[in-house]
Amino acid sequence: MKNTAIAVDNAFFSYPDGHEVLQGISCSIKPGEKVALIGPNGAGKSTFMSLLNGVSLPTSGAIHIAGMPVIKENLIRIRRKVGIVFQDPDDQLFCPTAFDDVAFGPLNLGLPKDEIELRVKEALTTVGLEGFEERSSFHLSFGERKRLALASVLSYQPDILVFDEPSTNMDPLNRRRLIEWLQQSDKTILLCTHDLDIALEVCSRCLVLSEGSFKEDGSAKDILHDRKLLEHYNLELPLALMTHELLTEKLRTGQMDEEHRQIIASFLHAHRHSHGAEGHEHVHIHFHDHEHEHLHEEVADQHFHDPKGAHHDHSHESEFIQHSHDESTTHTHDHHSHEASHKHGSKK
Repeated sequence: MKNTAIAVDNAFFSYPDGHEVLQGISCSIKPGEKVALIGPNGAGKSTFMSLLNGVSLPTSGAIHIAGMPVIKENLIRIRRKVGIVFQDPDDQLFCPTAFDDVAFGPLNLGLPKDEIELRVKEALTTVGLEGFEERSSFHLSFGERKRLALASVLSYQPDILVFDEPSTNMDPLNRRRLIEWLQQSDKTILLCTHDLDIALEVCSRCLVLSEGSFKEDGSAKDILHDRKLLEHYNLELPLALMTHELLTEKLRTGQMDEEHRQIIASFLHAHRHSHGAEGHEHVHIHFHDHEHEHLHEEVADQHFHDPKGAHHDHSHESEFIQHSHDESTTHTHDHHSHEASHKHGSKK
């Protein structure tokens, strides 16, 4: 228990009318781990999240946060460790100004004025809302309110962050900023989401909750690449993977002139990046500037960038190429333009 951020042991939860929502679920999440919680509507995901900081208590079984049992006597300490960012920011924002909303948590911790002001400034800067201190949340866009709700949680510096549909109604730029922040964060993160692309980019592990129990618990790269498994639980492949599949098939079978074939092949690439010690993979679909032409027939499904960054002159011999990066290598990436030299294996 002491070496876990979240430990759930055979937890059940039923509503007063007898409806059983969770049926003996168990899991353990390590400090600093990033986990996606996915599943169909009505699976019990929101109920599970509510158990983690004592908003609801299990009917039976046990939940521990950083070794502390989630019981009434511990709720103040538990809620300082677990921050939940709700899907609807209006469930969290109720003060007259953004400053007051973000300061609410630190104020209740009894922190001195200078520390509160520092935390508010840091939290607002983190979510890109610096200068919004005197703005009213009622006058902000939905995406801005989502970020303000996150700031209101970050300000009391919990060790564990639980997100309910974090990317809902976010514009693309702020969604990308959120993803980058989540990737860089050293906090324990649980993402409850139907946006499987954000799960693929951020999380190394995936829990599939359906009909009140965990049906799958494994690496995100395995679960989120498994079309049959996802469809069994009324989910779809992440859009990036679906786009990759569709374009690969189009390039192989579609009737088009060579100019359009080359445009599609050079415009879209699926890149697999390895991150962290566990070798988490995710896929980006984005534009590349290349100095070479794509005149292809077929090659192996994957090829690797030289981990030492060596440059090689070559011509591609496939219509569409999936790249893999050595998981021990750290890459700095521009998501709009990427000039790269590629190292290829032998042709099929």
